[in-house]
Amino acid sequence: MSEKAPKLYATVVDKREAAMGLPREAYIDADVFDAETQRVLQAGWLPVARSGSLARPGDYVSVDLLGVPLVVSRDGAGELHVLSRVCRHRGMPVVEGCGNRKDFSCPYHLWRYGLDGRFLFAPAMDRSTSFDASKCNLPRVAHEEWGGWIFANLSGTAAPLAPSLEGLRARIRDARVDELVTAATLEFDSPWNWKIMVENFMESYHHIGPHAGSLQLFNPAFGTYATDDAGAFSILENPPVAGADSFVVACIFPLTLIAVTESATPWAVWYEFDRIEHHRFLLRIHLLTRPELAAQLELVARYAEQIRHIHLEDIPVCEGVQRGYRSPLYASGPLSHLEGGLWHFHRYLQRCFAS
Repeated sequence: MSEKAPKLYATVVDKREAAMGLPREAYIDADVFDAETQRVLQAGWLPVARSGSLARPGDYVSVDLLGVPLVVSRDGAGELHVLSRVCRHRGMPVVEGCGNRKDFSCPYHLWRYGLDGRFLFAPAMDRSTSFDASKCNLPRVAHEEWGGWIFANLSGTAAPLAPSLEGLRARIRDARVDELVTAATLEFDSPWNWKIMVENFMESYHHIGPHAGSLQLFNPAFGTYATDDAGAFSILENPPVAGADSFVVACIFPLTLIAVTESATPWAVWYEFDRIEHHRFLLRIHLLTRPELAAQLELVARYAEQIRHIHLEDIPVCEGVQRGYRSPLYASGPLSHLEGGLWHFHRYLQRCFAS
């Protein structure tokens, strides 16, 4: 592993009021990203699906997590599994997309597997002296459910997730996010480093800039603040002006981004990262709400358009920051007290490379 990343993150200070931005190399260097993939992303808990998308026995969702082809499935007994979806024979993915089925059958040579990953059958293998059916199950990936999400850990070494999120669960308990369903999904190609998206999401200081005509009118920047949580997550509070709704933003490290409105009928958004490279990723913004509201198509369309509008305001600044970091004349600047969530995030990254 490159020594660049540990040196970069060693610069993060332990006093919030003295916090600085990360060095520019953290956002533009492919070697740093490769080290993050190993020590941060593969080692952390990453969301792969909402539990509600696998409600029935036989349901499955195909996922590519950091380039690793996976399938999330619910077997006939109702148990969830996160499995490699690469055939144990010649490496062909055994399934694509999503749907409902009784088993997985590789389209190349028809090797068959149960929804729990157990090897079931392979034609014409009776003459092979190296074939051992007991060694042909699809590999399992560690997973955990929390808040209606299914999380996976590729390294298999992460500490249990739920105990580390008790403070976040208490803060958003009233929203009952585990009961929310996906009402709409927006998709955006995002030509900037993944950490730029996390950082943009975790501060509302920028309401005064790109969101001056939208979020700033209802949740002014200077009233927002990151709480003093430390460890697995960070919370950003967004108090409202009179007559508006507050909303709370959270990052479950390293990259689960959620925002929840605080109203009689709460809505939430989940920013999902896919196809992550050092300089780009595919972003899916999922709009979550109660099932009865998700059925009101005009209401969903209106909320989805609001979310689209806000993200379209974010795109130019995220692209601009990526361009700015490429300049050899850029040096890290000091963080505002309104950017406490970034300091929490940077401290998390530092811990990943200190262990």
